[in-house]
Amino acid sequence: TFTVVLDSEPTASVTVDVASNDATEGLVTDPALGTLTFTTGNWDTPRTVTVTGQDDDIDDGAVAYSIVLDNVASTDGNYSVLDPADVSVTNDNDDTAGITVSTISSNTSESGATATFTVVLDSEPTANVTIDVASNDATEGLVTDPALGTLTFPTGDWDTPQTVTV
Repeated sequence: TFTVVLDSEPTASVTVDVASNDATEGLVTDPALGTLTFTTGNWDTPRTVTVTGQDDDIDDGAVAYSIVLDNVASTDGNYSVLDPADVSVTNDNDDTAGITVSTISSNTSESGATATFTVVLDSEPTANVTIDVASNDATEGLVTDPALGTLTFPTGDWDTPQTVTV
């Protein structure tokens, strides 16, 4: 949160628009309509602006953005020409890139019994992710699914676990 207050009494109401320059990282959630209004009777009462960080699933680090105070409107000529300073904000990241591999369902056998495990990404990638899957000893067991030995996680479907059959 931060506050905004006028420095002197206006001769008419003053409105100031408040908005994020990057809605994917943070939004102005209060005032709900994104406008601060000061009247001649309450010009010196600070208005609180609440900014709420937005969650994405990308490991993108701490991202800087601004809350823009703009479009000052008033018939008071001293205020209608002002452009208040924007407020710098940082949205801290809570995502970590990684790959989760489940435990295998069972052992395989020389009689052809299969086992499975799943693989899933821990955060949304910015490009498709391909993982090669292969046995380190083809005389004991083979990866039979995926048939080509490759898992592909597209950006739009990164969080669906994919099954590997051995």
